Amino acid sequence: MIFTLQNKFLRVSVDEQGRLIELVNLKTARNHVGNGPFFRIIFQQGRLQEQELFPEKCRVERTGENSLLLEYRAGNFHVAVTATLEADEIRFDAKLANRDPEAILREFQFPLLAGLELSPEDGLIDSALGGRRIRNFSAFLDTQSTAYVGQDNKAIESWVLYPGIASFNYFLLTGHGGVLYMGSHDPDFRNTLHLYRKHDGKVDAAMVKYPFLNPGENTSIPGYVLAPCAGSWRDGADHYRRWMNSWRNVGTKPAALLESNGWQRLIFRHQYGKILFRYSDMPEILKIGMTCGIDTLFLFGWHLGGHDSEYPEYRFDDSQGGHDELRRRIAVFQAAGGKVILYFNGQLIDTATEFYQRTGKKISAKLPSGREHMEFYPFGGDGTALRQFGNKAFVTACPGCHEWTETLIHLADIAIDLGCAGVFFDQLGYLSYPCCDPSHGHRTPFMNVFKAKAEMVRRIAAHVKARRPEMMIGIEWINDVTSQYVDFVHNITGGTGPNDFHELLRYTAPDIVTTDREIRDDTDVERRVNHAIRLGFRSDVEIYRCRATIAETPRYQHYLTTANQFRDRHRNLILNGTFRDTEGIECDNAHVEYSVYHAQRRRAIVATAHEAQQHVRFPIPSGWRFLGSDALNGATAEKNGNAVTATFPIDSLLLLEFIQE
Repeated sequence: MIFTLQNKFLRVSVDEQGRLIELVNLKTARNHVGNGPFFRIIFQQGRLQEQELFPEKCRVERTGENSLLLEYRAGNFHVAVTATLEADEIRFDAKLANRDPEAILREFQFPLLAGLELSPEDGLIDSALGGRRIRNFSAFLDTQSTAYVGQDNKAIESWVLYPGIASFNYFLLTGHGGVLYMGSHDPDFRNTLHLYRKHDGKVDAAMVKYPFLNPGENTSIPGYVLAPCAGSWRDGADHYRRWMNSWRNVGTKPAALLESNGWQRLIFRHQYGKILFRYSDMPEILKIGMTCGIDTLFLFGWHLGGHDSEYPEYRFDDSQGGHDELRRRIAVFQAAGGKVILYFNGQLIDTATEFYQRTGKKISAKLPSGREHMEFYPFGGDGTALRQFGNKAFVTACPGCHEWTETLIHLADIAIDLGCAGVFFDQLGYLSYPCCDPSHGHRTPFMNVFKAKAEMVRRIAAHVKARRPEMMIGIEWINDVTSQYVDFVHNITGGTGPNDFHELLRYTAPDIVTTDREIRDDTDVERRVNHAIRLGFRSDVEIYRCRATIAETPRYQHYLTTANQFRDRHRNLILNGTFRDTEGIECDNAHVEYSVYHAQRRRAIVATAHEAQQHVRFPIPSGWRFLGSDALNGATAEKNGNAVTATFPIDSLLLLEFIQE
């Protein structure tokens, strides 16, 4: 027997065994699912910690014109799924119960789209590290062998974890016949693995939650959404964007950030003790930055312990004049037109500190064994031993502990009292280990740790803004949950690799102010700077991994000078306007990359080409009037009738400006 839900957008069918056998957008007629089990359970019994189980029995009941109830049994685990057709989405809310007296229900892999037969044209777009695009998804999975960590004999797997690595809790399967959106609209922001598996020549895609239900326990997981879309990937992203906008609160950015082109990121003293810059070097640092339109110093390693050392004990360096001299130098730097953002780490606790002995042991994240989760950052100087064998060991603080929030608020006060224009906390968008310490008062393992982490960021930001409303606050690693409370997010990648697709990030959450990253020397400068301008990124100048100023890379310094003059001329559009990807604009040359920006009635196309000279034609949309163009590296444009034609020398960039009539 087949049970079908249908409206003017979609047709969804399940069979009497509760398998999803049809998911069709009525415009494209493509069925986006295979014919396999709808979920997979991983449970623990005794010493065997991970065993798989598929649904064995199901009862399907129609509960309304647009809803079904699917009640499954898998061993002694009970799963009830409510399926509701809402406009162009099918929504699933799940309830799980563990009635096995000897087992733990560890994982719930759902919705499981099993047995997908993908062609070479079928791809994947997800938000790993801000966004990536895999053109041939099936072939990509063939390269993902884990060697011996996973059961590659059963399936080749690839995955990305949200939050912390994935920026958003959705992914898209793309190809001819439309786009399939799979999202988790989970108000608790629980750890969710986006899991992709290939076996027997077919592909499975699923979202994995980690309820860790003990015998007799139950839980609810709402908000799974599937949506087959007839249009581009943006139509899929719109589903998540609408949901995200229903809860995400975004404040007004401070003027210091809106006026900025980016920063020089410099380490004054490094982990291994070497002083790379002194407080007395700050006037020269500002002078060098100002020559190329960079007015901000992102100040790492300003304390005696050096970068990635002695956290969270930030002692002033008395050999350089201590607190008073640093405060004076910051004031002089900012009086001369510069801005200083002061660095703190938001997660690491150095095990060699008094803080660790006094408090850190108690509030650190714990493994299931009770031992501490540890991380190591082996930086070295002129030798090799530090890099090979390490120097520092850190534990990570559990965001569920209020003592850590109070510690970070105290650190923010240091930046405020020094008069800094901004304060930054590293790793507060990065993943946190799911703590297993029951003394912290949270469930173990702590799988909705990011809800606590977001609340921690909210409290810190509220404290900063209460004391200094104009002050910038930033964190590292991009995700939708923690980014809503800060002014900027320090990116983790430059987004210029072959599979990088930061268009997903910029389109889904255009309010997030971020930078490029990884321009560390004088190579491939023009392409990467143009890429950053096209995507509306500011510049993270980190020469030789923050060990030198941009003066040591003259090619980069020269081009960034010109590029920032370009940015300044069009700031309201390309830095502070709204990114719309390529929406509403056609281009007849696939070798030209372009983006569209909106700022009130103004519109812009920002385009660049990295290969041999390219020619392109942009039709002018109805209701737009062409105002003129601006260019870097010799690109040219002219209006011809109802289109603009342009020529791009290699590594050139062009802005076309319009007004909406």
